[in-house]
This record gives sequence, C-alpha cells and structure tokens, in this order.
Amino acid sequence: MFELLTTFHKAGWEQYGRRMVETFLAHWPSNIKLNVYCENVDVNLNNPRIIEHDIFKTCDKLRPFIDLYNSREANGYRNGVRDFKYDAIKFSYKVFAQCHSIRNSASDKLIFIDADTLTFASPPLHLIDRLLPETDLTAYLGRPKNNKLPFAETGFIMYNLKHPNILEFADVFEQLYTSGELFDLDYQVDCYTFDTARKRIESKYQTQSNDITGPDGLGKKHPFVNSILGTFMDHLKGDNRKNKGKSSLDDFKDRIKTERSTQPYWNQ
Repeated sequence: MFELLTTFHKAGWEQYGRRMVETFLAHWPSNIKLNVYCENVDVNLNNPRIIEHDIFKTCDKLRPFIDLYNSREANGYRNGVRDFKYDAIKFSYKVFAQCHSIRNSASDKLIFIDADTLTFASPPLHLIDRLLPETDLTAYLGRPKNNKLPFAETGFIMYNLKHPNILEFADVFEQLYTSGELFDLDYQVDCYTFDTARKRIESKYQTQSNDITGPDGLGKKHPFVNSILGTFMDHLKGDNRKNKGKSSLDDFKDRIKTERSTQPYWNQ
C-alpha cells in the first residue's frame, strides 16, 4: 500500500500545487491518499483522498528551527547571491513533513513528491513497487558522476516504512536541523541532508537504498523525467519549466528521448 505527501505555500499552491493535486486525483488509483503539508493556505478540496495538514501545527519543531536559525546565510546567500545549495530554510519544510509522515503513516511505502510535479498518465504501480525492495531503506534519484550537484535529486523519494531502521532515519534526518548540525555540512539543501542521514543509517546497520537511476545515472539535466517516473509524471524543476508549463524533450538523454517521443504528453 502506498501513501504520498507533498508540501507547498500559498503562492506555490496557486502556481503549481493545485495542478499537482488535481492531476494526482485524476490519475492515481482511488485507494491511494495524498498528504498535503500547507504553509499559510487552506486547499479546502473536501476530498477524502487529500489529507490536509497545517505544516506549522503538525510539524511542531519546524517553526522553532526557522526562528532560531533564520538569516540571509541560512537562506542561501553567499556574497550577495542566493545559491540553493546553501538554503537551509526554504528546503527545511519538506524535511520536517517527511519525518512526520514517516512516523505517522500506516502505509507500507511512503512516497514524497515535490509539488511542482504533475501526473499525466496512470502510474504503473507494480513497477513503482519494485523500485523499493523489501530489504531497502529508501529509493531515490541519485546523481552519480555529477560533480556540480553531488547529491540526490529529491523531487521523488520512496520510504520503506516496514524497514527496521526507518524511524531512526527520520530521527537522524530531523536532528540535523533541530541541532543545527546541517550548518556544519558542505551543503544545506535537503538533497544533501537526505544523503547524509541515509548514509549514516546505511553505514550503521549495513543496509542499503536503491538509486533508481542506476550506477551511471541518468544525465545531468533532469534525472526525474529520464527515469521511469517520466513515463507518467513531469517535474517542472526551475523557473523556465514552470513558466513553460512542462519539461522539454531536450531534457532527455538521446536513447530515452526516442522512447518518450511516442507519448502524447511529450509531443504536445
């Protein structure tokens, strides 16, 4: 059994979150629910498949973290220029939401998906299920051999809630923030803190996770759509894709572009 979660603020809901939720309802099976962790917005969809959370009420450690550490540097500014790799504050919301869902979901496998995604076809659930073997802690989009972005792409993460170490993973992930330890890391973006927490648990318990991009990765442009996820979902990562309303065929590696070009969504 799967359960999904995402996060967004008011502007995000209006720009892309509503479409994410509506396309989820249109294409995902009716027995799968989506938890939406909202900042300063009520979606009021009155749909039993959408579980709405006020993120500050539900994740009671988030506001104290922001109040304690909020600064230009913690928002990613270096020499007057914002760099997302150092933005601890912006990406902390999704971390606290994931930790809450890991601890409280009754599902077998939990899927985090960024709110700037959309679903355009029915998900192949049997194939998605195989992405996360029963013995693995998580499944994620890695970026092997990418020196510029040496961390996972966290627009999609699967958590094995039956794994014996998953609750400790949530504790380690969250404590990187509440303790302030993330500011001692090379990068403060959630991609790097996710990798840090994951690797600590994997090393401590000799367990593993599944990088769904494989040992060679899926290119440096857009691993999300180049993976199996791109057969039924799009991730409007970055302002250009959001303004355009979709990703481009140019985001695909050549061999994958040929396959995707047969799908109506990618030819529109």
